[in-house]
Amino acid sequence: MAQTYAIRGGESGRERLRVLSHVFQGGTLNLLDKVGLRPGMTCMDVGCGGGDVSRELSRRVGAGGRVLGLDMDTAQLEIVRAEASAQNIANIDYRLADVNHPPREIGLFDLVYTRFLLCHLTEPAKVLSWMASCLKPGAILAIEDCDFTGHFCYPPLPAFERYVALCGEVMRRRGGDPHIGLKLPQMLTHHGLSIAGIAVFQPSDIDGDVKLLNALTMDNVVDAILNDNLATEQEVLQIVDALNASVDDAGTFASVTRIVQVWGRRAS
Repeated sequence: MAQTYAIRGGESGRERLRVLSHVFQGGTLNLLDKVGLRPGMTCMDVGCGGGDVSRELSRRVGAGGRVLGLDMDTAQLEIVRAEASAQNIANIDYRLADVNHPPREIGLFDLVYTRFLLCHLTEPAKVLSWMASCLKPGAILAIEDCDFTGHFCYPPLPAFERYVALCGEVMRRRGGDPHIGLKLPQMLTHHGLSIAGIAVFQPSDIDGDVKLLNALTMDNVVDAILNDNLATEQEVLQIVDALNASVDDAGTFASVTRIVQVWGRRAS
């Protein structure tokens, strides 16, 4: 996965992850309400990023439960470990891991969760198979991922359309799939899971963090765009400026990517 992920991590990407967590919090909390979390459960958050979902899982499973957060970004893990320590959260274990060479956690978890991970992978089916193998009998695998076909902006903004196209192309060139959300139900059933639920949500607004997230994402993927010679430096800076300018423009109604949520159950 290390060679396929195009968005800056570490300290420079932390603010984007904070905004992302805020934008998608409502949808993710609704998902966690539906998957049957209870105190004492064991959970794994694969690609835990800024740790926000890991912390929510830890709150819901309580002191008698356990959360394992996996990520490949060493700098990000140092940040989230420090944040958990400062908040006296003792039931999360953040661990460095590359899902292309995953740890053996077979049959240990009541819930395995991931958000915006599979879309970046060259072999998402292989990683999904590993995540399914980590479930206890009767346990749940819950996935949230993107469908880039759902982006919208009105009135149309050329910089927005170019941003979506560039981000999608960067992902595809690294072997990812910006439309993988649409494939999730089929992927889960192919790996022997029975579908327990499907939902779709899409944050959108005329101002605030929804529109800011688009600008921050574009800014954090600039290096990859330039390295792939997909646009000139002048063009990408103009796109970032236009997206930032639109944040406070209440006359523009825009969304982030459409999100598909699917959760499936391993056979008892």
